[in-house]
Amino acid sequence: MRISILGVGNMGGAIFNHLYQRREFELALIDPKIDKIWGSLEKSSKLEPPLLFRDLLQYTKNLKHQKTILILAIKPKQLPPLYEKIKVSKNLSFTNFVIISVVAGISLSTLRKIFKTKDIIRAMPNTPVTVGQGMTGLYFPKNISPKNKDKVLKIFDLLGKTLVVNSEKKLHSITALSGSGPAYFFNFYEALLSTGRELGLSKKEILLLVKQTAIGATDMFCEAKEPINILRENVTSKGGTTEIALETLNKYEFAKGVLQAVLNAKQRSINLGLELNSEIQQNTQK
Repeated sequence: MRISILGVGNMGGAIFNHLYQRREFELALIDPKIDKIWGSLEKSSKLEPPLLFRDLLQYTKNLKHQKTILILAIKPKQLPPLYEKIKVSKNLSFTNFVIISVVAGISLSTLRKIFKTKDIIRAMPNTPVTVGQGMTGLYFPKNISPKNKDKVLKIFDLLGKTLVVNSEKKLHSITALSGSGPAYFFNFYEALLSTGRELGLSKKEILLLVKQTAIGATDMFCEAKEPINILRENVTSKGGTTEIALETLNKYEFAKGVLQAVLNAKQRSINLGLELNSEIQQNTQK
């Protein structure tokens, strides 16, 4: 299976590092700074190196009409200049491509205007794909064949878990919950780590305590057959230390704050998407 990655930043590089370990993929990387980037990526001398290109025009000239899956991993602001290059070039055709867009907020209708093809899938992976524990939301339009759908699922299953949704609009909710989600956990861990001085613990001691507690609680949550509220109740003895701690969080409306944070993130995703799509679609009409 040929897989090409356009944009080898944090997300594109993370996807490459995992796919590179699998011999069944024929990989190509496309990025203006590819020479510098290639030196920083994880690689093995035992594996066949990917093909390296500075731009799509160079890529299509070399590979001509070979079928490929193209993972679009650039930033939204890079789409307008990319469209300008596509518009003026007579050699850029995407008829043999299945495009997977991981560009946040950019709709299928906008992407189809840019690439002049309907074979486009939207994906919303989060940053834990870097350690093979990602969560990726996927939306497949109806025209995507079962064979191509299976290929795309195979790619993202290697990066963690996948969730296929039946509506493109649901990707805004996925962005708010799992896309931004790692930062919510990191923020909570930061808050716990900041208590070390008041608790009389060294940085090394509190780091160990917070890390292992996070790992243990997460494993229990993932493996338990009981609902989450039962897990919480099992730790909470009447009149004990956990009860007073949770009462304090409730006093400061912890759950309401989390809910509002996720809802605000979803709305921001919607608003940014509207702005970006409007801007790009205006450019495509010029």
